[in-house]
Amino acid sequence: MADYRTFVVSDAIQTSNTPESTLEYAAPGLTLSWKDLGYSITDRKTKTNKFLLEGLTGSVRAGEVLAVMGPSGAGKSTFLDVVAGRKSNLGTMHGQVLLNGTERPMKKYSSYVAQDDSLIGCFTVRETVTFAVELNLPTTSKKIRDQRVQDLLSEFGLVKCADSAVGDPFVRGISGGEKRRLSIAIQLVKQPKVIYLDEPTSGLDSAASFKVMQAIKDLAVRKNITVVCSIHQPSPSTYNLFDKVLFLARGQTVYFGKSNGAETEYFKSIGYVIPIHINIPDFILDQINVDFLGDEEQAKTNINYFVEKWKFSTFRNDANKEVELDNLKRQSPESELDVIVGGGDYTHGFFKQVEILTRRNLKNALKNILLFWVRMAMYLAMAILMGTTWLRMSTNQNTVQDRFSAIFFTIAFLAFMSVAGIPGVLEERSVFYRERMNRTYRVGAYVVANMLVSMPFVLLIAVGFTIPAYWLMGMNPGASNFFIFTAYLWLALYVAESVVILLAAIFPIFVAALTLVTQGYFVRRQNIPAFWKYAFHYWNYQKWSWEALIANEFIGLTFQCSPIYSEVETVSGNVTTILNSTIVGCYCSIPSSTPDSCTFSGEDVIAEYGYTDHSYFKSAICLVALIVFFRLCFYATLRLKKPKV
Repeated sequence: MADYRTFVVSDAIQTSNTPESTLEYAAPGLTLSWKDLGYSITDRKTKTNKFLLEGLTGSVRAGEVLAVMGPSGAGKSTFLDVVAGRKSNLGTMHGQVLLNGTERPMKKYSSYVAQDDSLIGCFTVRETVTFAVELNLPTTSKKIRDQRVQDLLSEFGLVKCADSAVGDPFVRGISGGEKRRLSIAIQLVKQPKVIYLDEPTSGLDSAASFKVMQAIKDLAVRKNITVVCSIHQPSPSTYNLFDKVLFLARGQTVYFGKSNGAETEYFKSIGYVIPIHINIPDFILDQINVDFLGDEEQAKTNINYFVEKWKFSTFRNDANKEVELDNLKRQSPESELDVIVGGGDYTHGFFKQVEILTRRNLKNALKNILLFWVRMAMYLAMAILMGTTWLRMSTNQNTVQDRFSAIFFTIAFLAFMSVAGIPGVLEERSVFYRERMNRTYRVGAYVVANMLVSMPFVLLIAVGFTIPAYWLMGMNPGASNFFIFTAYLWLALYVAESVVILLAAIFPIFVAALTLVTQGYFVRRQNIPAFWKYAFHYWNYQKWSWEALIANEFIGLTFQCSPIYSEVETVSGNVTTILNSTIVGCYCSIPSSTPDSCTFSGEDVIAEYGYTDHSYFKSAICLVALIVFFRLCFYATLRLKKPKV
C-alpha cells in the first residue's frame, strides 16, 4: 500500500503543536454501519416501487476510508445521500443506518462535501477559510481562530496559494485540485466525526486526485474521522489508500470489504482472476458495467450473477459478522455521542450568525463586480443617455408626455436591469445551500444579512443614477423633489431586487411584461380591465413608485399652452403674404383650471390622468410592504426548497 503520508512532505504540511492548535487533538471516533439498507421511489407510470438501493449491509470504522464505486447509475450518489441523511421524503428508506450501533440524526455528527465546489470566487483561499472558521468555531478568541485557519491551510497544502483568489469568470483562480482541497478543508472546521464526499476527484487528473485522497486519508487516520466517498475509476496509487471498498451494480452489492487483496481473492473464487498488471477497480468495473450490452435481459442476467454470488459467499457472511460485532462493541447513548462531537445544533446564536454573514456578504459585494458594480456602470451610462435625450426639458405643454416617458423609462429600465446581478446571486446561493445542508446557520440569518447588505448598495445605485439624470433632464427643480425622486426610486429598485432573487429563475419574461402593461403608462389606470387592475395593478410595485414620481414631478409646475393666431393674408399670383398675425387665444392639450391664463398646472395633468387620489405616504407604505412580502416569500422558498448540491 502506498504511503499516504508522503503528501505531508511534498506539500510542506505542518501540524501545529502550540496549545492553541485546535486540530491536534483527536477525539474518540464513530463507527458508521448500515443494515439491509434500501431506498425506493414510486414509478409514476407503473405506480410500483422502484428500488434504487436494495439489501446493502456494511460498516466503516473511525480512521478508515470507504470508497463506493460502480458504473454510472449504480447508485453511488444515492447510497451516499441515504447514509448521510440527505434524501428527501419523495422516496422511502428501508433498513437502518447506525452510528456506534444506534440510530441517530446523521447531520448532527457529519459533514457533506458535494461534487461541485460551491465557493465565492472573488475571495482568497485565506478569506474563504477564515469565514468558515468564524461561522463554525464557537470560540471568541481571535488568536485561536487565526490558528485554526493556519492549521487548515497547512493541513491541506494550501499555504502557498492562501492569498490567491479562488477564481471566477473574470479572475483566474487556483487549480481544480486546490479547489477540491479547499472545499474539504472548510467542511472540517467543526471537526465532524463522519465526512461524506461525493466524487472528490471529479474533473481532476490522476496526480491531483492522488493528492486530494492522500489528504483525506491522512486526516482520517490522525483525527479519527470516518470517511465515506464515492469515486470513479481511481488510479492504482489512489485505490491503495482505501481501507474498504463497496462495489455497486444497479443499487445492489457486488463486493464489500477490505481493499488489501481480499477483493482479488473474492473475484477469483467466483471465476474472475484479476491479472497482476490490470488496475483492480478497472477490471471489476469492466465486469459489472452493462451499459453497452444493448440487450436488457442479458444485462439483468449479468448483474444478477454477481449479486447472487455475493449473497451466498463466505465473504459476505464474514462482512456481516464484522458489522454485528462493530455495533455491539460501539453502542453508545446519545449523551456520549454529544460529548464526542460537541452537541448542539448551531455554533452561534441568530444575531451572531447575522453579524458574520453580513460582514461576509459585504466583502463579497465590494469585491464581486457581478453583484452591484456592473449595474452601477450600466445605470450611470443610462443616466447620461437619458439626460442628453430629454435634455433640459422646458415647461412647454409639449414636454408633458416627455416627462411621463422619462419617468417611465427610469423606473422600467432600472428595475428590470436588476437581473444583471443574478450570476452573482446564484454563486452566493450555491454557497448557502452547501452551508445550510451542513447546519452552519439558520435560513433567517441568511435572509436578514442579504437584506442588510443589498439595501445600501441599491441606494448607491439610485443616487448614482439620479444625480446626473435628474438635472440633465431638467425635472422639477425643487430640492425636496430631488430627494423624493431618489427615495422612491430606491424603494422601487429594492422591491425589484427582492422580486429578482425570488422569481427571476422561474418566469422572468412573463413577470416583466405583466408589470409593464399594468403599471399605468401604456394603459391609463381608469381604462385597465377590472381583473388586471385588482389582480396585478395594485400589487405592482411599479404602480406605486410611478404614481409617487408623477406627483413629485408635476405638482408645482406650470405649463404654457400653445397660442392660436389670427392672420391677415394677401394673395398675389401664386404668392401668399401674411400682413398681420394676432394671438386670439390658446390651445391647451390638458384641460386647464385657469383657461384664461393660457396655462395649465401640474395638478391639472394629474387630474387628467386620474392620479388625484395619490398619496406619498400610501405609496411608501405599499412599497415597504411589498419588500417585506417578497423577502418573506424568499425566506419561505429557501426553507421549503430542497438544495441541489
